[in-house]
Amino acid sequence: MGKRFVLFAGLIGLGAFLFLHSIWVLTLTKNDQIIFLRRAKPGDTFQLAYLHSIALSDVRDFFLIDSEYRIVLSETRFQGQGTGLPYNIAKGEQLHREGDWFRITGLQRVVPCVFWRVQSQWHDRFRFGNEPELNISAQMGDGLVQIQVQKLNLAAWLGMHFHDKIFGMNFMEAR
Repeated sequence: MGKRFVLFAGLIGLGAFLFLHSIWVLTLTKNDQIIFLRRAKPGDTFQLAYLHSIALSDVRDFFLIDSEYRIVLSETRFQGQGTGLPYNIAKGEQLHREGDWFRITGLQRVVPCVFWRVQSQWHDRFRFGNEPELNISAQMGDGLVQIQVQKLNLAAWLGMHFHDKIFGMNFMEAR
């Protein structure tokens, strides 16, 4: 009976750990379906790239995850001034020109989440850190993508990976 009790207590402890211990993740979802999932930590960065709908020039927005696990817009780059570009320069921000590119630096704009309208004609791309750029337009088609940082308990995290391996769930995770 002693071995069974120890095994039972160990399983209870493991279960409690899996459900009580949380990790932070960056998710991209479309229609409540995860299309990108990545463990997140302060200092992680990601960027969104797309064609400006009027100017038809490249735009890149750079974000970082701060020490409070918030999404912060830190820089914007674009290839031409026009409608909406630049959209606003606030105190502490600077507009620079570097060849064919313009940059707004010094941004510290906290955003709770990003709602990103993805359309194939705008060639929407996503990059986490220094990893290869993902062509979101080509991989998921048109739609509204929500980008957020959130807490998941380890059981949910492992469940997503288990589901992915067994049932072929198709979210794009750099592994």
